[in-house]
Amino acid sequence: MSFFLQGHHKSFKKKYFKEHYSDTKKLILFFVPSGTDRINGGILSICTIYNIVKKLKDIHGCDVVASFLPGKSETDYKYRKFSNEMIIFTFKEIERYFDHLDFAEIHIPDVMIAAFNKGNKRMVPFFRWTENIKDIKINLLNQNDLFMPPIEKIDNVKKMFPNTTMTMAHKRYATLEKRNYYGVPLHLFSAWLSPTPYNRKVFSEKENLVIYSPDKIQWVPNSSMLTKEEIVSNLKKKLPHYTFVEIKNMKYDTYKDYASRAKFVITFGEGLDGYLIETIFSGGISFAVYNEIFFTEDFKNLPTLYTSFDEMNEKIADDIKHYDNPETFKEYQDKLDIIVNKLYSFNMLENNIKQYYLHNFDFK
Repeated sequence: MSFFLQGHHKSFKKKYFKEHYSDTKKLILFFVPSGTDRINGGILSICTIYNIVKKLKDIHGCDVVASFLPGKSETDYKYRKFSNEMIIFTFKEIERYFDHLDFAEIHIPDVMIAAFNKGNKRMVPFFRWTENIKDIKINLLNQNDLFMPPIEKIDNVKKMFPNTTMTMAHKRYATLEKRNYYGVPLHLFSAWLSPTPYNRKVFSEKENLVIYSPDKIQWVPNSSMLTKEEIVSNLKKKLPHYTFVEIKNMKYDTYKDYASRAKFVITFGEGLDGYLIETIFSGGISFAVYNEIFFTEDFKNLPTLYTSFDEMNEKIADDIKHYDNPETFKEYQDKLDIIVNKLYSFNMLENNIKQYYLHNFDFK
């Protein structure tokens, strides 16, 4: 980054701090991934949670801020690939600006938890900062249970910060069993990605378009030797009148436009993800492999959720042809819509977060 941009970023954040945080004694801090040209479900979800938490100040009494981890160099102070209000500070700025706190609640995403140990030299500034805070609470953001570190890493955080809780992004693993396993109070923050409304279209407004996720299927629990490329290639041969677009290296608004125009989406990731849910909210039909870690019973035995990627490869072309007419499309899309609306809504997420700050945990 040029010195000019660095200077602009620093002066902007200094002004922003004076306007929003100069009298802060109680702080809620969200650690967020660095690299502000990135976009994924975890980042979208955290930004949405951040926005809701800011609006609940009358309940928790805190100012809310976001930061990169210590040692992460500044690339920008905003995620630029989707609309959001989050301003991101470097941790050096957090140390400098918030050095007289009475209370701090710190939200740590799943993929960052392992970094929080005193043997990690990069985290020395964090532990130095926390020594000067009278009261500290930690919340572990379990966005994806597959990304959670070994239990000893979580136990390490609990030993350092006894007031630790965990919030879950999926109802499937927001359970008493998980509460007992992790040994902390647990609460559901139901997943909701979009900071702006979905553009829902009916079958007659849709295009012969299939969008698919950028995941490699080998990243998820999977016994198949197939690759995503083989499945897509097979589909292109069997459905030559369809256009196929991979959701990769595009802005969130561009992706949402594709989701509104596409009849179908294929997710090659964990299954119950933004690609599946957001396409349904946009009026489309989703295909995935059923994953017991994420999907609730509501999704079991749906014809577009396969038992394996091998079964997907065998059946998906015929299934797309089956649903490629107004009657069967609408009937099945309505069924999917009922399921996802029961599990996911912005109002539901707002209420879940409100209950969290009222200390009404799902599992104390």
